[in-house]
Amino acid sequence: MTEDKTTIVEFHNVYMTSRNGKVIFQNLQFQLKPGHTAVITGGPGSGKTTFAELLIGEQFPDSGSVELFETVLKPRQRIINRIRRKTGGVGGIFGLIPSLTVAENIAFPLVLAGERKRVRQERLLKMLTEFSLINRASDYPHSLTRVENTLVQFARATIANQPLVIIDEPSAGLDKVTAKRVFEYLVKVSLSGRSMIILSSEKPAQELPSSEHYMIKNGELV
Repeated sequence: MTEDKTTIVEFHNVYMTSRNGKVIFQNLQFQLKPGHTAVITGGPGSGKTTFAELLIGEQFPDSGSVELFETVLKPRQRIINRIRRKTGGVGGIFGLIPSLTVAENIAFPLVLAGERKRVRQERLLKMLTEFSLINRASDYPHSLTRVENTLVQFARATIANQPLVIIDEPSAGLDKVTAKRVFEYLVKVSLSGRSMIILSSEKPAQELPSSEHYMIKNGELV
């Protein structure tokens, strides 16, 4: 049987420095296969946010390459847009759009994907129900609590069944009950066959299916 070499994400010898010359990543290698989850931990300033920015074309490495869905990310809007349509995001750089309502934010990936109105409405109702946000559907992000904002981001990140979901600090600001609820939802996403990259200050207390753990240390993943 031939080994499946398909990957969702690949970092090849990524080297990157900050604006003040500090080395963020050096010879960084990383690979994520379809249906797997990578949990990447690191303290403040370790490069977690930069890692997320590299994944969606917000930044580009000084040398080496970042490849998603077998496409090398380059500063070309057409390539970046194509990659982002396949990627959902929560936390950090993946904030809600202030000028859109909760419902509009959640449905936005379906609009980008060109889904029919009926499909958008059906999936939106499902997500609003799943995350207990029906009463907030017509509200704007500025009026949400931190917990509600996070739940809207989770709903938006998964409504279009994107094959990759990037989550920056999944339980930040959540109470224990909501954090448990979010973890159960992450299990569901994982079992659906989608891939996830979870960036966290600490290793999660519970294990997700098909997950591997990494730590950013001295600019490398160990």
